[in-house]
Amino acid sequence: MVEYPDVAAFDLDYTVWPCHCDTHLCPPFKAVKSPNGEVLTVVDSRGFVLKLFRDIPKIFCDLLDNDVKLVSASRTWAPEIAKDLLKLYKIEYNGKLISLKELFVESEWGERSKTGHLRDAVKKLYGHENLKKYKMCLFDDEGRNRDVEKQGVKFVYVKDPEHGPTWKLYQDYLNGKL
Repeated sequence: MVEYPDVAAFDLDYTVWPCHCDTHLCPPFKAVKSPNGEVLTVVDSRGFVLKLFRDIPKIFCDLLDNDVKLVSASRTWAPEIAKDLLKLYKIEYNGKLISLKELFVESEWGERSKTGHLRDAVKKLYGHENLKKYKMCLFDDEGRNRDVEKQGVKFVYVKDPEHGPTWKLYQDYLNGKL
């Protein structure tokens, strides 16, 4: 039986897109629109092409369809670059184009633990810091962030830096196979 979380948190670098935005990219960025208007690719000022991981739009839409709150949690040293990217990327959801920035109900960034990011997000969403009160998950490419499990958050390890979180990984998480 599929069990959706209340909150799904996503790291950004190597989890939503395949690079470190604070070291690989140089603004300004140009959005590359798909025929349907989605922006799944951006190009930086040096010509570096950055595409969202292929299954990210499908995963985000499925979570939204099931009333899951999306949170971004990143240790980025370049929050302005991350914000620019989240504003530029647009996916189609329920017949409308929506930026990734609009999809995330909270964004917690900075040089601290993912547990701290998630506590702050929960406090803003629900008025307290108790992570165990809700079913939560964190999709992240860094194994060191597995420590969120001590707080009751399911860690979904994104091991593949070329493909990111795949639909199969996502389905395995939902079906309790991880």
